[in-house]
Amino acid sequence: MIRRKVFILFSLIAIYIGLVGAEKSYAQGKTRLGRNLELQMQNARFSLGPFRISPVFVLSNAGYDSDIYYGGPGEPIEDLTFTAGAALDVYLPLKKKIIFHIYESPQYVYYKETERERNLNNYFRGDVYLLFNRFVASGGIGRSEAKLRWTTETDIPIFRKENLVQGSLFWQPALRSSFNFSYQMTRHDYGESDLEVADKLDRDETYFNFTAYRDVSSRTRLFLDAEYGFFDFANPSSMKDSQSYGGYGGLEFSPMGKIRGRVKIGYKYFDSIRPQRKDYRGIVGDSKASVRLMRAFVVRASYKRDIEFSIFSDYTYYLENRYGGGVSLYMSRDIRLDYDYSQGSNNYPQELGIPKRHDELKVHAVGIYLRLRKDVAFGVIASRWVRDSNLDERDFDRYFVGFNLIYDF
Repeated sequence: MIRRKVFILFSLIAIYIGLVGAEKSYAQGKTRLGRNLELQMQNARFSLGPFRISPVFVLSNAGYDSDIYYGGPGEPIEDLTFTAGAALDVYLPLKKKIIFHIYESPQYVYYKETERERNLNNYFRGDVYLLFNRFVASGGIGRSEAKLRWTTETDIPIFRKENLVQGSLFWQPALRSSFNFSYQMTRHDYGESDLEVADKLDRDETYFNFTAYRDVSSRTRLFLDAEYGFFDFANPSSMKDSQSYGGYGGLEFSPMGKIRGRVKIGYKYFDSIRPQRKDYRGIVGDSKASVRLMRAFVVRASYKRDIEFSIFSDYTYYLENRYGGGVSLYMSRDIRLDYDYSQGSNNYPQELGIPKRHDELKVHAVGIYLRLRKDVAFGVIASRWVRDSNLDERDFDRYFVGFNLIYDF
C-alpha cells in the first residue's frame, strides 16, 4: 500500500539522518531534553522546599466584540467580554533522575450581556520524566474542559472535554543526533450542545510518531518525522472513522537566536475508510517563524495546511489553508508596535452530490504593547475578521477592540 510505504520510507530516512555522525559519542552524560528540563527549573520564579514554581496571570481579549458568534444564525450579537486566568507550572525533582511536572490553568470567560456564554475553562497536564545518560523516558496525562470556538469552521463557542494519555522515549546516542518515539491518545467529548456536536465529533484520536533530530548548528536543528494516526468515532453512523499516514521534515530554531520558531512541511495520506467518503493525499504543513532583521525590527511568517474534521455530518473533513505575515517595530525598549495579516480558505470535498462549500477568511490585527515593568506587559489591540463563503449565510464581518494584560510573577 502506498500510504504504508510513505510511512516506512520516512522512518528509514529519519533513522539515517539521526545516525549520521553517531560515531561521535555523547560524553557529557546528559541529553538535550534533560538539560532543557533543568533549565526550566532553574528559571522558575519561586522555590518552596524542593518545588520549583512559575505562576502567571493573564487578562486577555478584554473589550468590545461586534459579533460574538462570528456570523452565526440571526443578526450579529455584540457584547463586552474578557478572559481572566492564571497558569501555574510546578516542578519537583527527585535525586536528579526523576522530575515531576504539573501545569494547571483555570480561565474565566465573561460576557456582559450574553450570560449563557460565560464559562470557567480549565487546563491540566501532569508528566513524569525519568532521566538517564542517553535516554529520557516520560509519561503523562492531561485533561481540559473548555467552551471555545475551536476551529474557523464553527461560529459559536462549543463545550469540549479532552482526556489525554501520552508516553515517549527520547534517545541521544551522539552529541548532535537524537531520536524520539511517542504515543498519544486523546478522547474528545463534546457533551450536549445546540448543534448536536457529540453525534458528529465525539472520538478517540491516537498517534504514533517517530522523529529524528540532527543539530546543524548551535541554534538550528533539522528533523524528520514519520506519523501514523487513527480516529475512532463514537457514533458509527457518522461514517467518519479514518486513519492517516504522514511524513514531515523541517527545521527548529532556538528561542534565543535571531531566527525563532519552526518550519514544518510534509505529505499526508488521509484514508476515510468508508468508500462513500473522500480521501486526501497531498502537502500539509505547520510553520511559524520570526526573524530579527535589525535590533528594532522583526518580521514573521506563518503557514498551515492540514485536514480538520468537519462539524457537518455531510462531510468527513475539510482542508484548512492559512498563511500570513507580520512585523514588530520596537519604538524603545518598552514600547512595541505590531501588525499582522493572515488569510486562508476552508475547502470541502465534493461528497454525495452535496454542493461543494468554499470559505475565504481574512484577518487584520494591530497592537501596541507597553512593558510597565520587568514582569508586567499591557497591550491595546484591534482586529477585523472577514469570511466570504459561496454559501451566503456563512459570510460575516467582525471587529474587536480591547486590551491584554500579562503579569509574570
